[in-house]
Amino acid sequence: MRNRREVLKALGGLVLGSPALAQMAPGEGIPGGVRVPAKSIPWEGGSCAFCEMPIKTPEGAWRGRTFPKGFFEQTYSQIAFEKPRPAPHNPKETVEALHFESIACMVNYAWVHGLRDGEGATFYVTDRGAYDPARPQETVRLVPARSATFYWGERMMVVMNAKLLAFASAKAAQDFAEAHKAQHGRQRFYSFQTLLDLAPLPEMNLVALLARHAGLLKGEDHGKHSH
Repeated sequence: MRNRREVLKALGGLVLGSPALAQMAPGEGIPGGVRVPAKSIPWEGGSCAFCEMPIKTPEGAWRGRTFPKGFFEQTYSQIAFEKPRPAPHNPKETVEALHFESIACMVNYAWVHGLRDGEGATFYVTDRGAYDPARPQETVRLVPARSATFYWGERMMVVMNAKLLAFASAKAAQDFAEAHKAQHGRQRFYSFQTLLDLAPLPEMNLVALLARHAGLLKGEDHGKHSH
């Protein structure tokens, strides 16, 4: 767990400008460690542990916007724990996993709270290569983040404006990039270790969310995010 001085220092740097993501070779995973099985996904009523947005795409208009079918689910991510731990918003309860609507939300949550893949927890991401937006919940296939290849597209639209998708293989990520190079502009590939090294990752309302999770802000509405 980072102390307040460390978080404040980091937040100050974010206000001045977030660092650019450096390109790394695809497929460079984190070394092994305990592999905790993925837990069931609470699609009905489940929310992101970092930003509290739904993990399931809302039906119809939601906060003034209508999202395409499967828009949220394609970036669903999870931290599964070896032993139950206190729930984020209710310490009297315990959870076996934390659920996130965005890859960046999971990485940023882990950064603030000092969670590490392979140390009593396993990080999972949705394999976009096996995903079908027409059947969102049915085709979410979770793969260990440590072995995934991550794709960044400059103009790609995903939840929290994180611009990140995960793929089970480097080839699948490269094929996706080739098919979308005209729409997405600049493109990059990352390993999960690279994302962790560069955390916190830029996304919507980043500073307020990080400050709240660090205990620097309390009692404010943190559901006012744009996708």
